[in-house]
Amino acid sequence: MIRLALACLLVIGCVQRVKEAVEPEPPSGAGTLTCRQIVEQCDAQCSDPMCVRRCGDQGTPEAAAQHNAVVDCAQRNGCLDEPCIRENCPTEADTCQGPEPVGEPMEAEPPPVDGGAAPGATPDP
Repeated sequence: MIRLALACLLVIGCVQRVKEAVEPEPPSGAGTLTCRQIVEQCDAQCSDPMCVRRCGDQGTPEAAAQHNAVVDCAQRNGCLDEPCIRENCPTEADTCQGPEPVGEPMEAEPPPVDGGAAPGATPDP
């Protein structure tokens, strides 16, 4: 009887380990990165799906959830690159990317030459 109980516990423990390997827990979100930053700084360095999955740990809880949604969608659709993800998971990808980061302002167009006249125009007399 004790052997049967121990065997059951061993099997249950093995099943749990297999389940964790097949379906890892969602990322904890204990980091500070946004979802966009996770993709740009961590995912880009990965060469296997488990690495990409673990990247979510580097984000905030919100970013980790967004990243997890993209990874889950990509996995469901068999995506291995950004074009596939953009085509099959547009909502998840857009949510993860968020607004464009604010950076250096774009340079203004240079002033027109010839005292303000457009190229090819004749100046006013």
